[in-house]
Amino acid sequence: MKKNTEKIETPPECLRRVKEAIERAKEDRLHAKRSRRKAAIRAAAVFLICLTVAIPNVSAEAAEAMSNLPIVGGFFSVITVRDYHYIDDRYSADVHIPGLESDSEAAQSVNSKIMAIAEEWVEEFQSAREDEWVRAEIKVDYEILSTAPEYFTLKLMAYQCSGSGYEQDYYYTIRISDEKEMTLSDLFPEGADFITPISENIREQMHRRMKEDPDKTFWVDLQEDDPIKEFEFEKISEDQQFYVDRKGRIVIAFNEGDVAPMYMGCVKFTVPKKVTDNIK
Repeated sequence: MKKNTEKIETPPECLRRVKEAIERAKEDRLHAKRSRRKAAIRAAAVFLICLTVAIPNVSAEAAEAMSNLPIVGGFFSVITVRDYHYIDDRYSADVHIPGLESDSEAAQSVNSKIMAIAEEWVEEFQSAREDEWVRAEIKVDYEILSTAPEYFTLKLMAYQCSGSGYEQDYYYTIRISDEKEMTLSDLFPEGADFITPISENIREQMHRRMKEDPDKTFWVDLQEDDPIKEFEFEKISEDQQFYVDRKGRIVIAFNEGDVAPMYMGCVKFTVPKKVTDNIK
């Protein structure tokens, strides 16, 4: 790889424009939110132009310059606001708590929710350490999802293991145009029934997945005498976990044990646009 990158030179004008965009972005961070937003757009635009010129190989100098560009995925910078680490012969914790660098109401709301969840997991871990017969492990981390251009989504992942493992994911989506924290209902006209068609499509996908793979199990359309009838999936909730992918499709997310046995882990269903486009 080193040999290949040394042979190919990124056009000087392209590299110069990348560096200039970076400097403008840094300066504009001192101004109002609107100015920062425009700086991010300029830098991202130059970045994409240069990729079309330099892909599949770029010089080492260009690669270093590109690494300094604003975070791709929205107009919000994500930082780690707190780390918590612990390890001994029976316990281990690896916690990275994210925060959105923005003074918007939506960002502050998301930060507050994430901090509360992370602290709860840490407190549970610390309580487990008081029991000398227990072995425990927790991991908390985050990911910026590649979503539709008009949305920014931050995913928080929390994993706990004490005998058996359990993962829980949380999705926080903000609409970039007005910096609004979104719920699933916000994606549809007020009063529209989005729950029924999306739920029906998910049930269809569950049956299809089980038919294609006998090792997959979902709690859907169970018999009345089934011992797990009470856990049967009937419909999504109004505050269902979700995000919008880069194709504009809604992805519905469930945590372990929500709609399937724990061994299935966290499961997701991408709802076709032909289903959601007809919701009015």
